[in-house]
Amino acid sequence: MTIDLHDIFPQIGEMDKKSVYALLRALKNSFDPNKFEYLRFKKSVAALEKMNMDTSTSYKSAFATAETMGLTKENLISSAQKYLRTLEHERESFATALLARKKEKVDGKKDEVELYKDKIESHKQKILELQREIEIFQSKIDNVDLDVDSATKKIEGTKNRFLGVYNVLFESIKSDIDTITKYL
Repeated sequence: MTIDLHDIFPQIGEMDKKSVYALLRALKNSFDPNKFEYLRFKKSVAALEKMNMDTSTSYKSAFATAETMGLTKENLISSAQKYLRTLEHERESFATALLARKKEKVDGKKDEVELYKDKIESHKQKILELQREIEIFQSKIDNVDLDVDSATKKIEGTKNRFLGVYNVLFESIKSDIDTITKYL
């Protein structure tokens, strides 16, 4: 006897397909096909309700049939509780997976944002450092221009002084030669 869990839990029909599939698969994995237990009982109840039987009568009728196969009320409740534990286990597994996913997708993104903020701050500091270096280099360039002007003036002054002395001496000696030539 195969059991289509969609038939015995029709209220899940339009719900999230992935969640439905995961939970029904877990229930099906807990199913013992060798026993008449909760899921078989639930299938019998669903079949009787499809024949427009009221809830009380369908439960009593399904249980009367199940009793002939050795099912007791305690066994029925115990097997139903087994499925509750199965669902609870799935909920816990889902919560663990959800936390891991949140950590990866949400917390991971928050960590990534912090990393980017740190990199931005680091780059801002590097920019400030580069701007300070540019100012130092510009100051040196400006000072070099002043030094070049100063050195040029000194050299020009030295040249002018030298040429001044040179011209005086040159003209003096030339004048002496002219004088010697003229008078001697």
